[in-house]
Amino acid sequence: MAVPSDYTIVGTVLAIAVAILLLSGLALYVAFRVRETLRDEKGGSARLVKVSFLIGLLFLSGGVFYFFASGFNAGASPPSSSALTTTSGSSSFLSSATSLTSSSSTPTSSSTSITSTTTTPSTSVTSTASTSSSTSTSSATTSSSAQAVSMPAPSCPSRVTAGGTFTCYIYLYNQGSTTFSSATIVSSGDLTKFTFLGCTESVNGGPATQVSISGNTIAVGNIAPGTTVLTLTVQAPSQSGQYSKDILTLNAPGLSQPISVTFSIQVTA
Repeated sequence: MAVPSDYTIVGTVLAIAVAILLLSGLALYVAFRVRETLRDEKGGSARLVKVSFLIGLLFLSGGVFYFFASGFNAGASPPSSSALTTTSGSSSFLSSATSLTSSSSTPTSSSTSITSTTTTPSTSVTSTASTSSSTSTSSATTSSSAQAVSMPAPSCPSRVTAGGTFTCYIYLYNQGSTTFSSATIVSSGDLTKFTFLGCTESVNGGPATQVSISGNTIAVGNIAPGTTVLTLTVQAPSQSGQYSKDILTLNAPGLSQPISVTFSIQVTA
C-alpha cells in the first residue's frame, strides 16, 4: 500500500480540527439555549435536567472523538501488514539459506556411509551374537505359545428360574498356530450345583458337532487356531439364590497353566 503524502496528513488534521470546532460550537449553542429556557426554573428538577444534558453532551463529544481516533488508526494499520510481508520475505530467505546448508551437508553423510562400510568386518562377531539371541527368543515364544489361548467368562443369562434349563456360550480363542489336543473344561465352585445336559462345538464358524460330557467335565478335544464356540445346555438347581462363585477351568496338555474364569448366576423361584 502507498504511504500517505504530507498533504493527506495535513488535510486529515484540518478536517478533524474543523469537526471538533463545529461539535464544540453546537454543544455550546445547545447548552446556552437550555440555560435560557430553564432560567426562570429554580427547582431541583430543572437543575437536574441541566446537569444531565451537559453530561450527555460530554459523552456524545467523547464518542465522536473516539470514532475519529479509530478511523485514523485504521488508516495507519496497513504499514504493519507490509512489515509482516517483509518479515515473511526474510523468513523465506532464511529457509532458502537453511536448504542450502542442508544440501551442503550431503558430502558429510556420504563420508559417514563410507566409514560404516569400512567398519563392517569388525562387527561380524556382533552379528553372530545377535543371531544366537534371536534363536533363543523364538524358542521362548514357542514354549510360551500357550498364552495365545484365552477363555473369557461364558455368555450365560444373569437370572434363571429354579429347575429350568438355559444355554451358555463358551468361547475359546487360539491366536497361535498350534493345535492343543485333549482339552477339557471342568466346572467347580457353585457351578457344581448346576447340571450339564448337553454340549455342541463349532470351530471357526463350521458345523456344530456333539461334545461328550461326564459329570462336571466337558471333553472339548482339540483347540484349533481360531475361534471355538461351545454351546452348553444347563439345568439350574431347584434351590433359588445367588450363585456368585461359578467357576470354569480350561486344561490341555501344552498349556503353561490352566485358565479359570469366575462368573455369577442368580436363580429365582
